[in-house]
Amino acid sequence: MCAPQGRRDEQRWGLFEAGAAPREPRLRVDPGWSPARLSGAIIRSAWAWVLPGALLLVVFNVATMAVPVAVGQFVDTVITPASTGASLGSIGSALTGWLAVLMGLYALINIGYRFGGRLGWFGVQRAQYELSQAVLGRILDERGLAGAARAPGWLLSLATADVHRACLALYVTVYPPGEAIGLIVAAGILFWVHPALGIGVIVALPVVLLLMHLAARPLRRGSGAEQAGLADAAAAAADLVAGYRVIRGLHAQHTAAARYRSVSRAALRATLSARGAQARFEGLSTATAQAFAAAVVIAAAARAFSGEITPGQLVTVAGVGVTLIGPLDSLVGTLGSFWAVSQASAQRVLDLAATPPHPAAAGTAAPVDKVDRALVFDQLGLVEGVVLDAAVRTGQFAVLDLPQSAQATLTGLLTLRAAPSAGGVTYGGRAVHQHHPTMLREHLLVAPRTPGVLAGTVLDNVRAGSTPNSVETARTALTVAGVDAAELPDGYDTVLADGGWELSGGQRQRVALARSIAADPEVLVLIEPTTSVDAVTEQGIATRLREHRAGRTTLVLTASAAFRTVADLVVVIHEETRVDV
Repeated sequence: MCAPQGRRDEQRWGLFEAGAAPREPRLRVDPGWSPARLSGAIIRSAWAWVLPGALLLVVFNVATMAVPVAVGQFVDTVITPASTGASLGSIGSALTGWLAVLMGLYALINIGYRFGGRLGWFGVQRAQYELSQAVLGRILDERGLAGAARAPGWLLSLATADVHRACLALYVTVYPPGEAIGLIVAAGILFWVHPALGIGVIVALPVVLLLMHLAARPLRRGSGAEQAGLADAAAAAADLVAGYRVIRGLHAQHTAAARYRSVSRAALRATLSARGAQARFEGLSTATAQAFAAAVVIAAAARAFSGEITPGQLVTVAGVGVTLIGPLDSLVGTLGSFWAVSQASAQRVLDLAATPPHPAAAGTAAPVDKVDRALVFDQLGLVEGVVLDAAVRTGQFAVLDLPQSAQATLTGLLTLRAAPSAGGVTYGGRAVHQHHPTMLREHLLVAPRTPGVLAGTVLDNVRAGSTPNSVETARTALTVAGVDAAELPDGYDTVLADGGWELSGGQRQRVALARSIAADPEVLVLIEPTTSVDAVTEQGIATRLREHRAGRTTLVLTASAAFRTVADLVVVIHEETRVDV
């Protein structure tokens, strides 16, 4: 019998590894939250794994603190009598009993730490996945982001590094409860050994924790600056790599490298400052924990010399004192270091979530059926000295010859990433920014200027889209775009890596053009679609595209003569001059 699909999916993952995405997200981000409240939501979203993980770590810490007690009792009931000449028979039951207790404690330590840590890590993975989906959802929102354009590298850093750091808040829930309970148990053990030792620990611990919390303030400030610097460096690096060919063509490598070097050094300074603050904090916390444990052991040794406690109890106190260092240092470090880092990144996530949508994409209207779907540019100011006044009627094949800066402005207007500064552009009798972004983009497709090639086969690249088209449609589009199967090693089944660098520039451009053609929108806007192909190939593409798009509106932003020869409408604008052909 076949296992249900859900069960098969679970079997692909380890017992304590994050599996498939949940049907309903457990984490929802409110932009009005504070960083602490977002951390609380992250913790609640993973509570099903955090709670049992924290309980198992409580078992681990209690068992760890109990080991010195068992060792001390072993000394008092077995070692001390044996050193005074007691027979094996008289100490046999104590020997067997305390050895069994030690074995049981070590088994609990192993189980508690191993599985408690795994459950906690499972919760971290799940929360990190869900928070990254919330961040990506905001980044990819159809209405965009208001304000200046964010570099892809900056957004990538936020969706990865900041999301990971924000979820470090879970460690404050998974580990500290067990460590705090372990410290309480240690105080109880010391009180049992001698009341003065227990009272001293109970009084001193809160003071130590408070002081270390205050010492973590510089770390919290430095972490925010570090993440901002890293995001800027990632953005500069992504821009440099993406535009390297253009930079090299302009012989601007030194200028670009100097810009990146400046940003990178600023990020390095912020990172070194944050790492220095973290190193000082961790050094101080470790030294404090060790000094605290040493003070406990010295106090116990003084009472052992005076005969107030037994040798076994001194061993117990020494063991507890050494064991105290770990949870005390970890507790202070987790509450200080992890919490400070997570709050800084949580604030950056909330800043993104609170960014309002772009005003140009705030429309809610749907394109009206059975109306003239003309694309009309009414005294549209693109850049200084360039005003576009033309109408592209339904079914026309039009060419706009504009300066490159004007092309970029027009692209921003049609993709709802900018609002007109003068004049307007309408589609179907309504200003484009009044349309709902999704509904507008279902009718009007603006193909990106830079050809994007995805990992997969050539055919997969052309079929890619919100609704994958058929193989026949993809093959037809490739033919229209002038991509001959014979020019590829394995025809249309040639496998490409991300970016498609196995292809020439012209091939990448034509594959991307074929994807736009296969999408078959009501209005297709192309931006210099054939700059990397020869004149003969370009003429063939223009002719086939004109025939293939008959009855649908096509707008090509280009100065190419090949497209002008097949166009129904040509608009040429050079600065202040406008000529209609």
